Amino acid sequence: MSTTVHITPPPLSPQSMADLLCTIVILCRGKDKYKRNFWAYLCLKPSMAESFKKAYDSGTLNLVDYGTILEAGEGIDVPEDVRIMMQRDYGVRDDYEDQLLKAIDDMKRKNAT
Repeated sequence: MSTTVHITPPPLSPQSMADLLCTIVILCRGKDKYKRNFWAYLCLKPSMAESFKKAYDSGTLNLVDYGTILEAGEGIDVPEDVRIMMQRDYGVRDDYEDQLLKAIDDMKRKNAT
């Protein structure tokens, strides 16, 4: 005689589902603990976005507490080959924020008419 046990996982919250389905890749710039400039592409889960923003605004944070660092380096500017690779492999757009703000403005104008 064999017994089969079926385990049903608990339902996922909308936030947990968002974390499973998408991530946000952001370019962070700052200074390390030795006061050297750095840049880093951080893969951030949506559920961490608010706490990341608060920590970022406070001026002190450890990026690995909020996501996975995909690429990082010293200096202010990201090398061109890294920018190209991030665009090719992760769909990162350097002008994403500008495009998003433009799209929001376009929607506001469209809805105002």
